[in-house]
Amino acid sequence: MVMAIKGVGVDIAEIYRISNIIARYGDKFINRIYTPAEAGFCARAGSPERHFAGRWAAKEAFYKALPEALQRFSSWQSIQILSGAGGRPIVDVCGEALRLEMGRAGVAAVHLSITHERVYCVAAVVIEGAV
Repeated sequence: MVMAIKGVGVDIAEIYRISNIIARYGDKFINRIYTPAEAGFCARAGSPERHFAGRWAAKEAFYKALPEALQRFSSWQSIQILSGAGGRPIVDVCGEALRLEMGRAGVAAVHLSITHERVYCVAAVVIEGAV
């Protein structure tokens, strides 16, 4: 099977901006954007606002990386950004429709990297699949 890059997405989020949105809208915002697993992880983290911003950027980057035909199956909560081995972030596709359509489209892997700086978080996503 020949593999190829099906999409690349990058996003940047200002930590302060996400922190302000959370301060203003609280759980209403958090519950709309993040899954319970994500919200719990971020809330327990040493710098919750930094982790919320990183996950925001990762979700945006994932959407941008999705082939256009799959974007209509994606929503804020159809994926969740979890911590894998060694704390490495991973994309868990938890939305059934999106997971099904990604399988039909031949998506084999989703690669994610998140970096945090004092003011910003940047996320990059590469989607790989069969040609």
